[in-house]
Amino acid sequence: MVSSTTSNRWLAVLGGIVAVLFGLFAFAMPGVMVASLVIAFAAFVIIDALILLAGGLTLGGDLGDLRWVLVAGAVIALVLAALALWNPVGFALTITILIGLWTLVTSIVQVIAGIALRPGPYWWVLVLSGVIGVIVGLYIITQPVAGTVVLVWALGIYAIVYGIGRILQGIAPGLGSGQATL
Repeated sequence: MVSSTTSNRWLAVLGGIVAVLFGLFAFAMPGVMVASLVIAFAAFVIIDALILLAGGLTLGGDLGDLRWVLVAGAVIALVLAALALWNPVGFALTITILIGLWTLVTSIVQVIAGIALRPGPYWWVLVLSGVIGVIVGLYIITQPVAGTVVLVWALGIYAIVYGIGRILQGIAPGLGSGQATL
């Protein structure tokens, strides 16, 4: 950790600049950002699958039966990574559609819960937020390309806001005095 009162405040500024640039890149090139995230995910899955595979192939003793679970998990993970690398855009769209389905289902449940809680206070807030969620979920499902771009832009907005906060933390000597910063 770097304290904002030390001479290492430039690290916070540097981290903030990187975050802002990441966020701006997400807005400027959302397609490249999606493909990059999918490729990074696939690389992680491949490494993890190889570790699982090695563990499964070398497992013995009383846990020998577990070996096939690890090997099967590794094979499934490698297939998933291969699909991601074979078609990063299709993989990203599939994930986006799954997020849309999740949003739709949880929002329908939220509407039902709000109606069930109707005698109580603020039941309508659950219903309203559920209806908005249903609309968002349906939009993401029916427009997955736009939904993917919106998800990347949301990540970009977060990165820019986070980066500005880090930059301010690094350049404002009084900001966060006595508090540790990352």
